[in-house]
Amino acid sequence: MKRDILNTAALVVGVLVLAVGGPVMVRQLRSLPPTSLAARADERIVTLEVAGMTCSGCASSLQARLAGIAGVSTAAVRFQQRRAYVVCGRGVADTTLVAAVAGAGPGFSAAVASR
Repeated sequence: MKRDILNTAALVVGVLVLAVGGPVMVRQLRSLPPTSLAARADERIVTLEVAGMTCSGCASSLQARLAGIAGVSTAAVRFQQRRAYVVCGRGVADTTLVAAVAGAGPGFSAAVASR
């Protein structure tokens, strides 16, 4: 009898966790960069921590600026995460990407989070 109550309680807790956590998980998965950001053999993915973005318009501006750099094949900027994901050739220096963010306007700055 006691085991049945515990099993039922565990089942109810599991269903509640899925009901609450499921939509959060789906939102996180949908916010991942598009599959076009997969690095090719001669390219690399650089993740930048971006400061100074105040709206999605800032993110769009930064994305266009990063995508316009020679050697960059794809750029995706996530306003909510304050990150930019850049697929670029191995010859593109990290400092070039950071300088592009800083040059996008006053208050913008970036640091390389991972390569």
